[in-house]
Amino acid sequence: MAEGINNHYKTPHTLGLDRLAAVTGANYLYPQQNNLVIDGGTCITYDFIDAGANYFGGSISPGLNMRYKALNYYTAVLPVVNQDKNFADDAGDDTETAIKSGVQNGIKHELMGFIDSYAKHSPQLNIILTGGDGIFFDTLLKNSIFAPYIKNEPYLVLKGLNAATQKHND
Repeated sequence: MAEGINNHYKTPHTLGLDRLAAVTGANYLYPQQNNLVIDGGTCITYDFIDAGANYFGGSISPGLNMRYKALNYYTAVLPVVNQDKNFADDAGDDTETAIKSGVQNGIKHELMGFIDSYAKHSPQLNIILTGGDGIFFDTLLKNSIFAPYIKNEPYLVLKGLNAATQKHND
């Protein structure tokens, strides 16, 4: 169990330590607040910790690069396409831009859907972006209604580990 976290995850032995460290970091940086941690890496994880430091779990979905690679791997002819930080079209006009639109807009709508769902149940929700794609996600969300509540914490997992270590050593 992480220090200061009430872990209600049904199978704590299967909970990734990175996810636990991220919510510990969120609770440390923004105590007594509702925090939604979105960690963009190989997978995208969504983990919520409430103002009472209660953690019940979250969601895991394929990350940005995994989605691009999967389209190539699981189809006969779709090419491998890389993310385009400047791509902002709703629809592609060729295969490459159609893939970019599907992957990047799909993630944008996924992010906004999760944020909207948690925001409806948790007022004054902090949205904490972390992980290798955290800055990219921030760019996707910069014009959204959630922009004022978004916080970039690229080292959130390390801050969570540090907070747990400091608490343990006190």
